[in-house]
Amino acid sequence: MRLHPIAMTVLGALMCAGATSCFTGVESTPRIDASTVREQQASTPLAEASYLDGIRPEAPSKWKPGKRFKVADDRVSLIFTTPSSPTDGLVGKDIYFRGISPANSLTGTDATLVEFDDDKGGKYYYRLNNYDKARIDSVNSLEIPFCIDLDIVAEVDAKMRGKHFFVRTPSWYSADSTLIEVAGLRHVEIVIDSVVPGTSNFAAAICFHQTADTAAKEYVLLMSVGKGKGATRTFDKLFAFENPRKQYPAISDEVWTLITRSQVRNGMTRDECRLALGAPADILRVPTYSGMQERWTYTDGVYLIFDDGFLSRYRR
Repeated sequence: MRLHPIAMTVLGALMCAGATSCFTGVESTPRIDASTVREQQASTPLAEASYLDGIRPEAPSKWKPGKRFKVADDRVSLIFTTPSSPTDGLVGKDIYFRGISPANSLTGTDATLVEFDDDKGGKYYYRLNNYDKARIDSVNSLEIPFCIDLDIVAEVDAKMRGKHFFVRTPSWYSADSTLIEVAGLRHVEIVIDSVVPGTSNFAAAICFHQTADTAAKEYVLLMSVGKGKGATRTFDKLFAFENPRKQYPAISDEVWTLITRSQVRNGMTRDECRLALGAPADILRVPTYSGMQERWTYTDGVYLIFDDGFLSRYRR
């Protein structure tokens, strides 16, 4: 298995940008924005949403010397203060927690230095201004920017390794040092091979292969850990416990194959299109002489037009 190159090269965050298409419509027609769509989807919490709830960062007051972090971004140089060692070449390397000591901030107020070192004798100091010992002792968790807590990654690995899930997203990457995005599938069964460090934004790189693939070719998904505002790719967004096919027995095998490939065609229902492409960012409903028309718009510029609940036009 090619795990080490993954841990060393997954250094960026997944980003996407897009544009929407213009339509002639009636300004007073009902519009449902992305937040409303998310609220509707969240009306029934998924069991998957709590799967990793027991995995939480340890309070800094409980950190033991030797606790490991992996440096995931060269911007780590911005957080280390004098007299830290140079950070050139530190990306992809481990640093080790050594202790917490009192200090003064530049304005003379109480501060705390979180001290680290590396395998080559380098020493690094992360200053927390306005943090005295009492405040540090009361903090439930402490994030070291641009670094990955390897204890968290190990806990996720122990929870997921060897488990079978159904993947919700086609955003797969090749499991080698190039980490090239590939055309993945949705709603297919996969097996988790391991979990290794990802990026400063997506701490866990999930290494997996398709259950049906006898060659067991490995791929990678990037996953957020925790439930902060930046946790956009959490377990429940990426994986399902049960085969979603069972929930839609009326969908034909031909259409389900399109869904797994993130493809649509005219005549598909709204449920089928949502399964194929995910939830839209925006929904506009327009009354027509013949019934009701809906326009679904996605952030990457994709749009779908439904007439009376069936797909009639689209742009991919």
